Amino acid sequence: MSNLLFYGTTDYGEHLSNSDISKFKELSNHFTTFVMTFGDKNQTLNHNYVTINYIKKPSLLIFKYIKFYFFNYYKLKLFCDQNKINIISAKDPIAAFLPIMIKKISNKKIKVIIEHHGDFIDLFLHQRNMRFNWLISKFLKLISKYTYKNCNLIRGVEEQYTKNLGSRYKKKYSTFPAWVDHTIYKNNHLKREDVIFVGNIIPRKGVLFLIKNFYKYSIEFSSKETLLIIGKEENSQYVAECKKFIYENNIQNISFLGGKSHEELSHLYASSKLLIMGSNYEGLPRVLIESGLCGTPSLASNIQGIKDPFGTLGGTVTYKLDDDNDFIVKLNEILSSKNLQIELSKKAQLLSEKLSGKNSFLKNWIEIENKLNE
Repeated sequence: MSNLLFYGTTDYGEHLSNSDISKFKELSNHFTTFVMTFGDKNQTLNHNYVTINYIKKPSLLIFKYIKFYFFNYYKLKLFCDQNKINIISAKDPIAAFLPIMIKKISNKKIKVIIEHHGDFIDLFLHQRNMRFNWLISKFLKLISKYTYKNCNLIRGVEEQYTKNLGSRYKKKYSTFPAWVDHTIYKNNHLKREDVIFVGNIIPRKGVLFLIKNFYKYSIEFSSKETLLIIGKEENSQYVAECKKFIYENNIQNISFLGGKSHEELSHLYASSKLLIMGSNYEGLPRVLIESGLCGTPSLASNIQGIKDPFGTLGGTVTYKLDDDNDFIVKLNEILSSKNLQIELSKKAQLLSEKLSGKNSFLKNWIEIENKLNE
């Protein structure tokens, strides 16, 4: 049995969700699983199926990343030594830097996996509006090149891009999406009424674009649908801009609901006519897999990771990125046709069941372990 460490900045909180419990419980059938991540304070929590080591995160965002990615060497090394870690799965190529350094300097037996969820540097820079982006980008690209060259395997969510990375750096690779709990996300055949957005409220997600154009659509077609915006308000300035537009135009059919649990999200998906997305950058969006399992069709921008496979195989209609007119035309086509909604719902569910690989999450990780030991 391998000792597997997930290393990244995902804060699981003091109490795991039912979905996370199911994920770690499944992995525990073959792996002894650990997590090292950020939290509100320094502490180690044993949740039976997983042990999570929390590092207190600094108040300033930039210090959070600098501390975790570049100044956590001794704490990470000590944790790996104490728990006899032999596989580290880094959440992105920058998070892989310290595991690679430990592998090269002191523990050459450790195998390092880099998880690939789309172009991390573009995602990072477009999500955070920082000064000197060009310099930060250049630095991160150097780090990424180094870690990809020295890792053991690349785990991706999108087949072609991951295959290209593996070929470029001459690395083994494996492709499968993030964990999705089939016991939570399912089609309950509820009455479908609303249109929803699910995701962090940040510029990269195009939330203001969606608000403005849903408003235009509502006026032009006298629609009665409500847009529910669900997700963490991570960028306060951007959230204020979105809410200011709603207030100044006295819009009554758009509401912010904040973050929701997995169970609440499943209910919201299953009771909605349509999920809409305005993203500029994505990997393989888990929100489309979750909503698809609930039989919810979607309307999303025609970007990498969405147009293929969701736009070509699943229940997703795509529109030209940032094109107001194309978005409104496609939105009306879907909402005005019950038959199209039913057709897209069936396609979305079939593709999501295939992509999420029901009962195959542990199997995929065992295959990774076998590849690492070849």
